[in-house]
This record gives sequence, structure tokens and C-alpha cells, in this order.
Amino acid sequence: MLEAKHIDELKALDVETIQSPDDFWLLQQEGDEVLDYRQAVDKYHQCKQTVEEKGDHSFVGFERFPEQIIRFLGL
Repeated sequence: MLEAKHIDELKALDVETIQSPDDFWLLQQEGDEVLDYRQAVDKYHQCKQTVEEKGDHSFVGFERFPEQIIRFLGL
């Protein structure tokens, strides 16, 4: 169960500025019913981003990206 202490723990992990934006790739869908996608787009504005219309928090169609993810990670 999500408790206030969990929110505090998450807030403690937050950073003002992403130090290595090339290490991050935001995969986001505008239909996310849990989080406001615009906050993620803003937070990771210097990072690689794939933002799609519709979708949801699970990122519908994630299975389309394994090859790109492997390349991005340099594996």
C-alpha cells in the first residue's frame, strides 16, 4: 500500500538537473492515466524522447521498441 513515507522517499530521490541527459530516453504516452505526461516531458527535456498520443501508463505497444532500446543501451 502506498503511504506518505513512500512519497517522501521518492521526493528524496529527485534531482533538479539531469546530469547525463544522453543516458536517458523518455518513452511516454499522452494518455497516461497515472502521471501528467507533460511533467515528464518537461523534466527530461534535454533527453531523448518518444512521446506518443493516446496510450496509457503501461506504454501501450512497448514491444515495438526492443531493438531501439538495445541500440540505445549499447548492448
